[in-house]
Amino acid sequence: MKLRPVIVALLTAFSLAGAVCAQAPAAKAAKAPEKSPADLAGDAFGKLYSDKAAKLSQERFTQVIAAGLDFLTKYPTHWRANNVIKDLAFFGDSIRDKKLAAYRTAYVTQLKYEVTNQRYKEGLTNDALAAMVALDIAATDFEFRDTPSRDAVAPLREKLDALDAMPGGRRFLKDRESSYVEILTRGVSPATGEAHLTKLLKHADKGVADMARSELNMVEIRKVPYELKFTALDGKPVDLAALRGKVVALVIWSGASAGTVTMIDQVMQARSFNKKTVEIIGVSFDKEVDREKVMKFIKDQKITWPVHFDGKEAQNGWAAKMNVGKAPAIVLFDKKGMFVRNNQNAGQLEGELKRLIEAK
Repeated sequence: MKLRPVIVALLTAFSLAGAVCAQAPAAKAAKAPEKSPADLAGDAFGKLYSDKAAKLSQERFTQVIAAGLDFLTKYPTHWRANNVIKDLAFFGDSIRDKKLAAYRTAYVTQLKYEVTNQRYKEGLTNDALAAMVALDIAATDFEFRDTPSRDAVAPLREKLDALDAMPGGRRFLKDRESSYVEILTRGVSPATGEAHLTKLLKHADKGVADMARSELNMVEIRKVPYELKFTALDGKPVDLAALRGKVVALVIWSGASAGTVTMIDQVMQARSFNKKTVEIIGVSFDKEVDREKVMKFIKDQKITWPVHFDGKEAQNGWAAKMNVGKAPAIVLFDKKGMFVRNNQNAGQLEGELKRLIEAK
């Protein structure tokens, strides 16, 4: 049989096919999905709002307000709407120099004037109108914080009730009610704030009711020193009551959470300045099947502090009371065992630890 010519022919064919494939243009990388007009408008506002190089002036106020109002009137149902409202209303917080205090007042006055103009323009949708009312409430909120007055509480409450009754108003209600509770707590009394949260537990809007439950958790946890006992992975008992006199940080992580290694490194660096007065306790929000991985992570990261692990992830019975539902997170307690916060930034941990150590 004359196989050689056949084999040569096949090899030649494969060679040509390979050459053709080699010459074929490489497949183009998939393009990122194009942003919607709403996303682009939100980006434009965010860039303008956060421009640190911009000079403080009425012209800047006008530009920021115009961009924010344009976004809210066109895209009031966008997920960024509540953030834009907060940024617009509290833009004055970026003016911290006491010598420039008049600018804070000038800005919020201009904002409220422009909001009023927008509210009475023809063709405004119900959702856009609700956004304007929510923004007016937020601006009033800012004014109250700048110049507290109990006489301003009742008018602010009336505005919130009006927002609640408006078509589309509840989209903005949770954030506004949460801020109102802060005003009651700081400007009237903690008991008044707590009473209002209890009332909101029965609110028809689930978001508002859930917010009230979470905030009441924080109220309760701040009343007495926090109690937490468990046996660490190494078999040693851990009891927060035995750590009075030290600042305690619960460092919560999960093998599935991004940024865990960076957070651990930052915690170690923050703790290194004072190991006698600072106690670190690790908490693993991982599944039981990942026990070996957790042990390896602890070894690889050279973690020497005690670690809580029960394989229940965040469903451990006490995390929910601190409003911690996912990792990573850092929860701080002061030297008296009192809850401080549940969302401590790891990059700012050292400064906060120093502050709590020095506090009397």
